Amino acid sequence: MNVYMWLLLAHLLYDFHWQGDFIGIYKAKYDFLLAVHSITWALIMCAVLQYFGVLHFVRDFWWLAFTHFAIDRWKSHKPDDNKKLTTWLWVDQALHFVTVAVLFV
Repeated sequence: MNVYMWLLLAHLLYDFHWQGDFIGIYKAKYDFLLAVHSITWALIMCAVLQYFGVLHFVRDFWWLAFTHFAIDRWKSHKPDDNKKLTTWLWVDQALHFVTVAVLFV
């Protein structure tokens, strides 16, 4: 499995399972908690990059943290019309995958 696949696995594990219920519920309401989520997510992703020896910490960390924050904040401000857990979730995840892929361009 290549580094991109490990990054996607780490993303899915952290963005859903490891963030915890508290962050999962309240990150949409409080930018501070969204920032905590984005920073810790970026650190997990940087750990995977470091393991494979391809980490450029300053560039990669800030890119990942900022884009994750922006995407999640955008999704959290969508109307609460049941699409948040369907259409917008798929768009959110696709955008996260693209931001990770940009690291390899």
